[in-house]
Amino acid sequence: MIKLKTLLTEKKELGGAYIEKIRLLTQRNNHTTARLELAKQMKNKMFIDIYEGMIKIQDAYGSFPMDLGKFRQKMDNKLFKAAKQYFSNYDIIKGVF
Repeated sequence: MIKLKTLLTEKKELGGAYIEKIRLLTQRNNHTTARLELAKQMKNKMFIDIYEGMIKIQDAYGSFPMDLGKFRQKMDNKLFKAAKQYFSNYDIIKGVF
């Protein structure tokens, strides 16, 4: 019998197609969109909202503001920490960023 605690802590594996999509976004210098894609795969509403907001600011401003970069770095640390707990293949995911 499977215990509920085991089900709640079981990590998921992000599929290769999503990892490739993230890799291509990063390679094309779409770093914020790559992070948004990761947040979407985690179904984490807070990170989705944050990264969508950053993309809107970037689009309105015409480039990525330096001050926003400092904020994104703080959010990235939290996003990657959450991803490490969520995905069993985190090392592969982190490697494409």
